Amino acid sequence: MASAIEVKQTPQGVTAAVAASLVYGMFPVYWAALDTVSSVNVMLYRIVTAAVVMVVFMLLTRRWSGLVAAVRAMWATPKVFWMSVAAAVLVTIDWVAYIYLVSIGRTSEASVGGFLLPLINMFFALVFLREHTSRLGAASMLIALGGCVLYIIDTGAFPGIAFIMVLSYSGYCLIKRFVPLDPFQSLTFETGVLTPIAFVALAVQPRLGVPQGAPWWVWALLGGCGVLTVIPLVLTSYGVKHATFLTVSFTQYITPTIQLILGLVVLGEQVPAHRFVSFSVIWLALVIYTFDLVRLHRSAAR
Repeated sequence: MASAIEVKQTPQGVTAAVAASLVYGMFPVYWAALDTVSSVNVMLYRIVTAAVVMVVFMLLTRRWSGLVAAVRAMWATPKVFWMSVAAAVLVTIDWVAYIYLVSIGRTSEASVGGFLLPLINMFFALVFLREHTSRLGAASMLIALGGCVLYIIDTGAFPGIAFIMVLSYSGYCLIKRFVPLDPFQSLTFETGVLTPIAFVALAVQPRLGVPQGAPWWVWALLGGCGVLTVIPLVLTSYGVKHATFLTVSFTQYITPTIQLILGLVVLGEQVPAHRFVSFSVIWLALVIYTFDLVRLHRSAAR
């Protein structure tokens, strides 16, 4: 594997990671409104519209020549180039799995995937990136692991689709640490790689994959997928290069918490009261890690 890009944690990097998690947390309402469109087609629209948004942005901000030069440099190192392509494929798998869970009314399972995601990322951080944590940070990880185990025991079934979603997005985040592209170049490349396939897949379907009689706002929401997709991915790309992978991992607990609340309050999903025991354990781990992060930051400042 190529060498990971050295990261120095900054407040801006942590803020970007938190902001990405907040935006991702609001996704269920948007995808639920598109439940008449198949999850695969919603994913295809996300790719195409995100690519359009990024191309326009890169041209308006005169970043296109920089992107071309960066891609040429990657092409000279095939391993890095194909890692970038793999990142595009992995994030697509994540999108399909997540949108599918929301569309069939299993947002709570998607939330569980969100609770598992930080644990997988922590494992990657310790094993592949050789990051270190304090004793309090290690304790918070063990508590979070305990909460996830409690959830799986409580449900009596392993959340298979959610686990696929988690592995694909964790792999995506990890690869970002090895790819020498800035957040805008990275997302433009990823969507550009997949857009030809996505466009053809939509073009061969009647009404471009949208059910007959769909109201105008369905088309509007599909068109808006691009902006909605670009914002958190750019923030994530920036966050993983300006914050430790462990910190980014813990900020990702924000997303499933918001999704769980939306599933209960807005989407009307039912979750047994006793299941909140496992969620509470995970939230306790987040509080402990946040406390430790602030403590270490203040200590470094002194």
